[in-house]
Amino acid sequence: MGASGSGKSTLLNILGILDTYDSGTYKLNGQLIKNLSESRAAEIRNRTIGFIFQSFNLISFKNAMENVALPLFYQGVSRRKRNQMAIEYLDKLGLADRAEHFPNEMSGGQKQRVAIAGVMAMEPKCIILDEPTAMLDPNGRKEVLRAVKELNEKKNITVVLITHYMEEVIHADRVFVMDHGKVVMEGTPREIFSQVEKLKSYRLDVPQVTLLAHELKQAGLSLPDGILTKEELVKGI
Repeated sequence: MGASGSGKSTLLNILGILDTYDSGTYKLNGQLIKNLSESRAAEIRNRTIGFIFQSFNLISFKNAMENVALPLFYQGVSRRKRNQMAIEYLDKLGLADRAEHFPNEMSGGQKQRVAIAGVMAMEPKCIILDEPTAMLDPNGRKEVLRAVKELNEKKNITVVLITHYMEEVIHADRVFVMDHGKVVMEGTPREIFSQVEKLKSYRLDVPQVTLLAHELKQAGLSLPDGILTKEELVKGI
């Protein structure tokens, strides 16, 4: 989390070996990531880290199956195997019936799920998502987050997510808040959202339920800090 310009995307580009860094130390699986050759950096990206951006990055003249299969081509997977895997992962994301459809024939949520299917097919150890739901409607956001949560829970894939939607943050295991290129807060969602005024000082919002609970508490109602859901608020009242 962090206001615009706080350094979130820069940090994730460094983690994903898309950018280098000027100072400090970054190790990935014990390997120092500094001054790698482009070929070695590309190899690590292809095998270890998958990126999902808000712009989808699908190829317009290839259908959904071809878009999902393309990263596997660069991994040296045979055509038959990569097409098989593409269909498998499209099916996992509820898109088997869209396999022959082109990007301009799909909704935003569907296109984002195609992008996720392409990363899933690579079977990386970590997926980095840079505001993947920023341009989607509420239903599209739910589709994408449901797919990402399944990756984390069933495939044991680490998920690193940038988002401005605070309701998405409450499902995280760990939250990092950035400001002016530095991590200024770190903790569980409950620990982070217990500090409403501090978050406001970093120009950040909190979930609507958390804000309501905070205002009720300031008005004199006895409520615990860090309320995250409607159910918790009702129980507290």
